[in-house]
This record gives sequence, C-alpha cells and structure tokens, in this order.
Amino acid sequence: MYLEKLQQWRYATADFSGADITDDVLDKLLNTTRLTASSYGLQPYCTLVIRNKGLREQLVNHSFGQQKVADSSALVIFAAKTGAVADIVDPYISELSQQRQLTNEEAENTRNYFTQKLQAMSAATRKEWAVRQAYIGLGTFLLAAAELEVDSCPMEGIEHDAYDNILSLKELGLSTVFACPVGYRSEADTTQFQKKVRQPLSKFKVVL
Repeated sequence: MYLEKLQQWRYATADFSGADITDDVLDKLLNTTRLTASSYGLQPYCTLVIRNKGLREQLVNHSFGQQKVADSSALVIFAAKTGAVADIVDPYISELSQQRQLTNEEAENTRNYFTQKLQAMSAATRKEWAVRQAYIGLGTFLLAAAELEVDSCPMEGIEHDAYDNILSLKELGLSTVFACPVGYRSEADTTQFQKKVRQPLSKFKVVL
C-alpha cells in the first residue's frame, strides 16, 4: 500500500520552485537507483547530474523549450554506454572480483563469458539493450524520488543528438536516453492538483 501512495503522490512536475536539493539527498536518490535490477548486473548505462544553470539553459533549446530543464534543482540524464564492450564488462568484473573475492582465473572466465555475450550482439542491438536497462533504472529512480519527497519529470521529448553534442557524450562512449529534472514543486504548479488518470486494473490486467 505504501508504494501505491508514493505513486499517487508523484506526478510529472511542470513547474519547479527553484529550491535546491542537497547533495546528500541527491546521493541517496542515485544510490537507490544504482541498486536496481540490471541484466547480468552489468548496468550498461550511467547517470549524469547537471547542476550548472548555464549548461541547463543551453539544453532548454533542445528540449522543445521546456523551462523546467533550467528551473529545476538539477537535471539528471540517463545515458547508455555505447562505446567498447570492455567499457561495460571491465568495471563490473573489477567490482565482482573485489566483493566476491574471485580468483584471477574465475575473474577472467567471467570476463570472457560476458564479453562474448555482448560481442555477439550488433552495436545497434547492444545499444537497444542498454536503453531498456536504463528504463528499468528510471522506475526505481522515480519511486525513490517520491519516497524522498523529491519531485521529478522524466522527459523523452528532447533532441538526443544535441544533448550528446553539448555534453560531449560521444567522446565518453555514451548516448542520451532521457532526461529527468528533479527538485521541488512550485505552489503555482496547477498540475499537482489534477487527478491522476490511468487504465483501471480490470483493463490493465490480462489473465490468460
């Protein structure tokens, strides 16, 4: 029932108050997100936190003029890892070896297994997989934000290539998936008072 209340509380915030999220709260939010389910545990995406107001103002022009990108406390971007397979596999193997105390042989066997799995995919398929993984993370991110009483507004309506260029993501082997302004709702945001409309359970649930 608690999770249902969080879902009822959160909404796609249209106007932010300008109040800042502390680094501690933002870290709690992202720490919960990083623990979300991920295929093989590989996490083929990362989060970028943009506090710089000038940079966010630039991105407004590539977000169909949505001022919330600049008016929020921070802009969090989920970016897929689109570079070398090693950029996905190696960080995981490093953590796995340390935390589970793998032998060198076990670590290499695991590295080879995941490397072969990912190299068997085309670059396009691998990117699509990474994007889907990012969306799993988004679900956790939104609920964690609500639990911390942080408002959010996930946005697909952005110019992805422009984001990549402005943030120099291609050089980092990354590609923008979506952006999510976070902060605290403005009292003047009338969207918060609108009734949440979703399909009733009787139509949402299909029993075969």
